[in-house]
Amino acid sequence: MKRNVSKTYNIIRAALFGAALLFVSCEEKDSKPLGQLNKNFADRTIVDAFLTYKDSGVITMELKSPLIEEFTLIDSPYTIMRKGVNIKFWNSGKPNPNYLRADWAKIIDRKKFYEGKGNVEMINNDGDTLRTQHIFWDNLNRRIFTEDTVTIKRKDGTINIANHGLTASEDFKEFTLFDNHGVIFFDEAGDNKTTPRTKPQLPKQEIPEDMVELNPLMESQEKQ
Repeated sequence: MKRNVSKTYNIIRAALFGAALLFVSCEEKDSKPLGQLNKNFADRTIVDAFLTYKDSGVITMELKSPLIEEFTLIDSPYTIMRKGVNIKFWNSGKPNPNYLRADWAKIIDRKKFYEGKGNVEMINNDGDTLRTQHIFWDNLNRRIFTEDTVTIKRKDGTINIANHGLTASEDFKEFTLFDNHGVIFFDEAGDNKTTPRTKPQLPKQEIPEDMVELNPLMESQEKQ
């Protein structure tokens, strides 16, 4: 009888020991690192947005968009406006605003760097109009640039078409067109305001590195 009890005890002890090993093994397997946590998702969403920006109590910009998605949890926060944007902004000392609209836009928030795509239209405070399909706007340095075809129609009837883009002030009153043609009005001195150039190689440092890194993601989001 004692031998049977001892044998039964040994069997139970072996079973418990095996179960303990299995539990420890499963626990170690489950405790392995899961990899880096993905933070690149929209953590804030604004519908039918109307935002006002001020500097020293003075309104500098008004922004309207049907949908704003903010990605604020990553190191370089950015904002997407996949349903389009309308922006009204003022230059210092100018009473009339400038306008910018696009079918899609993104902003690198900390650098105030904007990108607009699709039926981009800008109107400066003199009533001149710029149209293109792709524009970059460096709001901190008050500059715009693109390598896409650009059409500028001045209030006085002057029309400039640049096949390879432009670099300009944000109100495009001072600009350089690349490979341009069109109807150009001359002043009394006989000097025109634009000079045909060859296709530019825009300095890469003008586009923030985080904007470049986000491009593949933005392209996938545009298709959604």
